[in-house]
Amino acid sequence: MVSLFRSCLIFTSIFIYFDDQLLADESISFDTNINAPLKVDADKMYIDKIALEGGLSGSVSINQGPLNLRADQMEFTFTDNASMPVIKNLYASNGVVISNQDMTATGNNASYSVSNNEIILLGSVTVVNNFTTLKGDKLLIDLETGAINFIADDNQSNRVKGVLMQSEKKDE
Repeated sequence: MVSLFRSCLIFTSIFIYFDDQLLADESISFDTNINAPLKVDADKMYIDKIALEGGLSGSVSINQGPLNLRADQMEFTFTDNASMPVIKNLYASNGVVISNQDMTATGNNASYSVSNNEIILLGSVTVVNNFTTLKGDKLLIDLETGAINFIADDNQSNRVKGVLMQSEKKDE
């Protein structure tokens, strides 16, 4: 009987451990909605219909559903569809911040491929949420799943570094 109780206790402990790990992994993702429109707010904007490009400057903010992308400047390319031009790529520079309600990523530059539903954040990247702080040089955000992936190079100084804290379960 004691052996059965001990086995159940070990199984329960392992289950709780893996359950906590899954919760921690789920907390390291962005809440996204790729079907939401891109809403733009900036001090200045230019569009070159011949070159199919444009730019935004002055405290630029782009919202797509719960995701917010901010930077000092952004440039974009768009399709040549005369009836409804669509942004293909967006390039942000100078103080890039990507955030939603519980996570923030900062870096020097970002490239948003609208067709691939991904953002690449480059240069002194830091990601912070309630439980984790991660740092690296390059971050890939998959906007379909919200998953983030730090990409390290072979140079030891550009490895991914961070502090991971286990979430505390709240009594209900």
